[in-house]
Amino acid sequence: MEKEALIKKYYSDFDIESLQFLNAGYDSEAYLVNDQFVFKFPRHHIAAGNLYKEAQVLLEIRDQLPIKVPEVKYLGQSQETGQMEFVGYERIMGEALTPEIIRVLSKETRAALAKEIADFFTALHSIKLRRPIEGLTINKKEKCLKEFGFIKSVVLPAVTEESKEKINTIYDSILGSKFSDTNCLVHNDFGASNVFFDIKTNKLCGIIDFGDIAVYDRDIDFVCLLQSQEEGFDQAFVDMVLSQYGYNDLETLNKKNSFNEFYAQLENVFLGYSYEMNELFEESLEALKKGISDYERQIVIEQNYRYYI
Repeated sequence: MEKEALIKKYYSDFDIESLQFLNAGYDSEAYLVNDQFVFKFPRHHIAAGNLYKEAQVLLEIRDQLPIKVPEVKYLGQSQETGQMEFVGYERIMGEALTPEIIRVLSKETRAALAKEIADFFTALHSIKLRRPIEGLTINKKEKCLKEFGFIKSVVLPAVTEESKEKINTIYDSILGSKFSDTNCLVHNDFGASNVFFDIKTNKLCGIIDFGDIAVYDRDIDFVCLLQSQEEGFDQAFVDMVLSQYGYNDLETLNKKNSFNEFYAQLENVFLGYSYEMNELFEESLEALKKGISDYERQIVIEQNYRYYI
C-alpha cells in the first residue's frame, strides 16, 4: 500500500500490523495504524505546509494545555522546506461529538463540558511560543489583499458592472479599516467534531485537528464556535463557554460573525479554487454572478467591514 510504503520510507523498523482508512477531508487523509496511532497525509501542498505548522506547534504546546491534544510520534518531513509528507499521532480515544450525543447530555455534564472548553481556550490563547514558525502568523490586511488579488483576476471578469463596483467597495473598505484585535495562538477551525468524548463516562477525552492553527485574531475561535451550531453546539452552550471564558464583548463578536457569514460568498470562491474544491468554487462563482447578497446592510448601513475576520 502506498501509505505503508511512505511510512516505511522514514521508519523502516516500524512494524505495521494494520492500517485502516478513517476519513478524508479537503486537506488530508487519516489512517489508523496498529489501532494505536493516527497518521495524517496531506492531499495538496497547502495542506502539507499546514501539517508542518500543526506538528511544530503541537510539539511545543501539548504540556501547556488542560485537555489532551494529539501527541506527535512520527514525522515524515518533506524535502520541501516547511512541509510534511505525513505526521503520526498517538490515538486519542473516544468519539467526535455529534448533535445526537450532545442532545442526551445532562445539564450538569453540558455545563462541565463548556467549562473544559473555555479553560482550553484560556490556556491556548495565553501561550507564547518559544520560537517563530514561518507562516503561522496571519496579518489581516495581507490575508485580505491575497484574497482580493484572486477575486480581481477570477471573479470580477465574470460578474456584472454593478457587482464589480460593490466588490471593489468591499475590499477598499476592508483595506482602509484599522484593526485593533487581540492576536494570539488560535485553533482556527473549532467545532463539535473536534471534541472527542467518552459517552460511557461522560468525560472529554481530547481536542483534535489543529491543521489551521495560527497566530491571529482571538475572536476567530469564538466565531467558529458560533458557526458550529449545526454540529450540535446550540446558542445556550456557546453562551456558557463564552461566560466561563470571561468574554465580555458580545456586540463585537456578533458583528464579526455576521460579517464573516456575509464575506463567505467571496471567500468561498477563493477557498474553493485554492484547495481544489471544484464544487464549492463553481457554486460560489455562479452565486456571485447573480449578485452580492446583503450588501447594503453589511457595507452601507452597518459598515461591518470593520469586523472582517
